[in-house]
Order: sequence, then C-alpha cells, then structure tokens
Amino acid sequence: MNSCTFCGQRIPGEPPASADPCEYCGSPAGGYLRSIVLPEAIGGAAADFVEGASYPQILLRIARFLLDKEDDKLCGIATVVAHQACDVAVERSMSEAFARKGIRFLEESMGDVLNGYCLADDRVRKLHASLTGVRIREEPFWDAFVRSAKRRDGIVRTGLVVGRTDAEESFAAARDLVARLALVE
Repeated sequence: MNSCTFCGQRIPGEPPASADPCEYCGSPAGGYLRSIVLPEAIGGAAADFVEGASYPQILLRIARFLLDKEDDKLCGIATVVAHQACDVAVERSMSEAFARKGIRFLEESMGDVLNGYCLADDRVRKLHASLTGVRIREEPFWDAFVRSAKRRDGIVRTGLVVGRTDAEESFAAARDLVARLALVE
C-alpha cells in the first residue's frame, strides 16, 4: 500500500498512469512521489512561495514546509534540503568573492579541488574565509551547524533516521548560516 508523500495518508492500489490530487490533502502528486510537480506542490495558498527569493531561501522554505507537515518521516529530508541551501549559499558567496577580487579565472580550478561546499569541511571553510573575510567559526550557530553537517552526512550515507528536535536544530543552523552569508553579498 502506498502513502501520500505529503499528508502520510495510506492510499490503496498502484499509482495510476496520471495521478489525481490526493483525496485527503489535495497534493497534486496524487500521493505518489514520482509525480510531484514541485511548484504546484509547494504553491497553492502560498503563491509567492518562491517569488523574489534566492535559491537558498527557496530551499529553506521547502525544508520548513516539510517540517511543518508534522510528519517525522520528513525530518531527514528537511535536514538534507536545509543543508543544500547552505551549500548553494556558500558556493554563491565564493563565486561573488572571486568576481569582486578579479580572480574569477581561479573559480573553476578551485571548485575542482574542493569536495563540495560545506563549511564544516576545513578546506572549504579556509578558502571561503580567505575570499570573503567571514570567520564563520566565530558565529553563535557554528557548533549547531557542525552537528547538523554530521547529521546530514549520516542521513545521506547510512540512512540515519533523525527526529524532530534534531531536524529543527539543523533547520535553525542552516537558516542562520544562509542569513549570515547573505550579509556578505
């Protein structure tokens, strides 16, 4: 038996060829993950959900949307999405710093050397600090961010199951990091 990916209601039978909205919550995915149309799924009453927002802000809104579903099965996904917002914000922050410093020609080479854009990685953090002057380890949210980065890695690599408290901590740390990096731009 399948369940709606948004409301969690059990749905009998196999996914139809073209999904109808979930009869319980109205999700345009018809309760089947393979057919989610993200703008429709997160839009609805929040028509301006993505209007005028940066990618990191949109990703954070999606993470908050998932957490607000009050479904603990979505806590891991919300944590991963919140961290993706951080990675995008870091990469953009660095890209803008390369441009400001007139060394954009180094950007691609440095990106090839890095293994992602998570500031919990010493190499990424040191390069980011050199480019932007931001000493992120001095920020009050730093310890929570490091815990969250380890949590995110556990979710992705080993299927770690996280609860609401940890997911909320991850969201708050990601929100604070994205907000701090927005001050650099």
